[in-house]
Amino acid sequence: MHTFQLLDTTLSLFSTAMRPGSYRRRPKFSREEFTPWAVKWLALLQDMGFFVEIPPDLPESIHAAAPNAPTVRQGTFYANQYEPLPDAEAGGEYITDTPGMDAGLPSDGQASWLRLRGCDHGLPYTECGFFDRLMPLRDVLEFCPGDQAGCATALAVLWLMRGGRRVAGSIGGSALHGPSSGPALEEVALCLENHEVQTGLRNLHRLPEAAALLHKAGFTVSSHKPVLGKQIFAVESGIHVDGIAKNPALYEAYAPESVGLERSIVVGKHSGRAALRLKAAQLGIDLPEAREGRLLAVVQKMAVRQQHSLSDRQFATLCESVNLPSGRKQRAVTTSTKSAATAKGATAAKGAKGATAQPEKRHG
Repeated sequence: MHTFQLLDTTLSLFSTAMRPGSYRRRPKFSREEFTPWAVKWLALLQDMGFFVEIPPDLPESIHAAAPNAPTVRQGTFYANQYEPLPDAEAGGEYITDTPGMDAGLPSDGQASWLRLRGCDHGLPYTECGFFDRLMPLRDVLEFCPGDQAGCATALAVLWLMRGGRRVAGSIGGSALHGPSSGPALEEVALCLENHEVQTGLRNLHRLPEAAALLHKAGFTVSSHKPVLGKQIFAVESGIHVDGIAKNPALYEAYAPESVGLERSIVVGKHSGRAALRLKAAQLGIDLPEAREGRLLAVVQKMAVRQQHSLSDRQFATLCESVNLPSGRKQRAVTTSTKSAATAKGATAAKGAKGATAQPEKRHG
């Protein structure tokens, strides 16, 4: 069976960024702190089925922990070799690198790969024989498309679905590491699985742990980042909430649980009654249908006033205020009015008492 290999180069990117004069964004930890972080990263990604590239300057203990992990050989990078690729008429020249890879993979025993980089603007040429000319090299060619045009994930997926064997990239992709870091591997993986392609990956519910490790390194993942973002399954619009409640597949390309996330209902100015009902049920609140209209009005008013959606605590407080019985509300209002009147009367009495205590004016 044709198997794919998704190679993560995050450790190499970080190692390069920590060298003097590097243009890459530097992690916030020192090289001494990098080693234990790298051990956790390596164990996590291998548990999910990704291959991990280990830079040669990491301690031997890391290499010993993963004897089958690809290792970049020193002195084998030939950067900025410009070669025109087949049928690249208007696309000009593409950058190709050929780093030697000590794969050490027990599955195929292959000792080296050729890494094809760049090709940022190659998407229009995929229907003009671009990949066909490369297929004779598919068993030794490792594709790492750039993301200057925002097409790295699409190029990587097409390469694999057309018969390629291996893609190099990084968890988080260009959003975290820059356009030359290749495609976001988590996006490539989910695209393939959405097309019912067997990737050999597993335990992708641990992807939030990868996002947490990246955050620890100083790389904050956007809450709306595909696959990794915490809020990608949060819905507010009424029609979307109603649709997801009836058939989640209408709006979700993959189940939240498959990537370690949860579906959540957010209430705000775009919410409808369906969203209120689902959110109340999610929080275990009994919301009578007769109260929905009034609750919707106050929810939308508060969301507009604070210019963002409501927190769970705010929503629960509004539900409680709306669900108060009429008599209880009236008593609360009456008590409040009486208290105000009492306070006003006390102030007036105090003023009168002060006036009485003033000494009487003497005449004559």
